[in-house]
Amino acid sequence: MQLRKLALASTAALAAFTFGAANAADFPRKPVTVVVGYGAGGGTDSYARALASVAPEYLNFQPLVVVNKPGGSGVPAAKFVADAKPDGHTIHLASSGALYFSTQFRKAPVDPFKDFKIVCMVGRLLPAVFVHQDSHIKTAKQLVEEAQKNPGKMRFATPGRTSTWGIAALAFAGRNNIKAQDVPAKGGAPARGLVIGKQVDYGVFGIHLRSGFQDQIRPLGLLFPERDPNNKDVATMKELGVNYTQVFTPMILMAPKGVSDERMGILDAACKKMTAHKAFKRLLSKAGLPSKYKSGPETLKYYKELTTTWQPIVDELKKSMKKKK
Repeated sequence: MQLRKLALASTAALAAFTFGAANAADFPRKPVTVVVGYGAGGGTDSYARALASVAPEYLNFQPLVVVNKPGGSGVPAAKFVADAKPDGHTIHLASSGALYFSTQFRKAPVDPFKDFKIVCMVGRLLPAVFVHQDSHIKTAKQLVEEAQKNPGKMRFATPGRTSTWGIAALAFAGRNNIKAQDVPAKGGAPARGLVIGKQVDYGVFGIHLRSGFQDQIRPLGLLFPERDPNNKDVATMKELGVNYTQVFTPMILMAPKGVSDERMGILDAACKKMTAHKAFKRLLSKAGLPSKYKSGPETLKYYKELTTTWQPIVDELKKSMKKKK
């Protein structure tokens, strides 16, 4: 009797393993939808379309279909994916810095940690401090010195006060004891336009927005400890000896919380191969965007550590907002 029970248990275990393996091998069974919370042509969208260009080879010959749901700093798109059937066929490409900050300054229907599993990281958008090409300010140190000597007189552009770059700019000002007037625009390109139009003294926005405008804007330094691979001539603030806080946006693929670990593993393995593909890197390079892969567990750890360092900035900004009301 004991032997019979053992045999039955072994058979059941083998059947479960075989079913799981077959189920995993058959995934994905249909096109995978990647939802982007921004319009076509932007940085996040460019990452998604670069992934889509090489995806079928690594996704069981299924296409990766990009769906744009712009608005609300990516929160509605994230909510859409969080509520989707957790079978791994609907995922979200998050500009994760923006998503995190958006959930901190208003009541949000979604949480990047509670409502998702992390697939992987595919790249990162990095901010820089820019001036007009003709500006008399030639270095980051000169900018800091002049701003300190003239408190309240300088103006700087950002894509939005609580955007990732807006917070990077406020952190930069705070770390360097700069009192200046922020001029929030509605997006990175409009912020760049304020610098080009000489309506502000400097601006803080993504280094990738330099592409095609090198004769109009000049970066003074990257607000990140490593140089950007597509803008290797731009020194970091760390190299220049200027204070800064590391505020940027990792590009992270997320899936609904209920997706099985087996399917998450398949998606992550595909992600690793896609980001290593020459065509993926070539498309990103054309857009001035860097590729940077991290596995799901590595990305989760990295993202949590980053948000911990960002929390004091968020708390300080919330305080200053309450004072202004």
